[in-house]
Amino acid sequence: MSAIKSLSRLLLCGFLCITSAISIIFIKHQSRELFIELEELSITRDKLNIEWSALQAKENIWATPMRIETEAIENLNLHRPTAPMIKVYQR
Repeated sequence: MSAIKSLSRLLLCGFLCITSAISIIFIKHQSRELFIELEELSITRDKLNIEWSALQAKENIWATPMRIETEAIENLNLHRPTAPMIKVYQR
């Protein structure tokens, strides 16, 4: 009876060791996949930050008052009013 008990304990310990080893391998594999995904997302984030900075710089250039005035004069045929055309209303 003692031999059967020892053998069953040995088999149980072997099963637990194999299960533990397979679990560690699986978790390590998942960890590596997630790290690779994290690195790819970090690269994408960096590219998007660079693009965002370029778009903000372009927006600042396009929104300057001098450029808006030039566009209004050249493309929309707008002009500054002369002094007699300006009327001031008071309450």
